[in-house]
Amino acid sequence: MRLYRCECGKSEYYGSGMTPAPCEGCDHCGSRFGTYQGRHLPREPHDWKPQFHPDTGKPTKPICTRCYKTGPMPVEENSPEPKKS
Repeated sequence: MRLYRCECGKSEYYGSGMTPAPCEGCDHCGSRFGTYQGRHLPREPHDWKPQFHPDTGKPTKPICTRCYKTGPMPVEENSPEPKKS
């Protein structure tokens, strides 16, 4: 096990062989995880890839190609507007 920390020390990542992706890091200071104290590189944005349901073909949550986390549901362009009461 290896411990990775951000620059401010508020976020930690425990790795067991795989290093953290460049888009993983601290939301507070915006730095990547590193194994040493000192200047950490800034965190890169997620690289979202669209995903589609295999049976219906409708879009599902996108996935990051770097860290494999899922993102928010996409807004459907043809979705009906909610009715006002």
